[in-house]
Amino acid sequence: MPELQLFLMERVALYHNLEYDSGEEKEPQLIFYNEKEEAVKTVLVEDMTADEISALLESLGFYKRSQKGEEVPKEFQHLPLKAPRDEL
Repeated sequence: MPELQLFLMERVALYHNLEYDSGEEKEPQLIFYNEKEEAVKTVLVEDMTADEISALLESLGFYKRSQKGEEVPKEFQHLPLKAPRDEL
């Protein structure tokens, strides 16, 4: 899990509309929700590298800031934009 910890410590804050839940009883996973806040896709991340997690999020259209605290442009506020609705 060192890669997951690396992602959480260094990268999670760079992504817009991404939250971390530290529930210890759960397997590490990304849960994607639709606009009705219904879970529509789950991806286990325990064996993924930090780069693989980043690549997955970027492929789904999550906006990545260049640095922590950077403002998200208005046109990117409702991301992910590129995520196909039938995949998520």
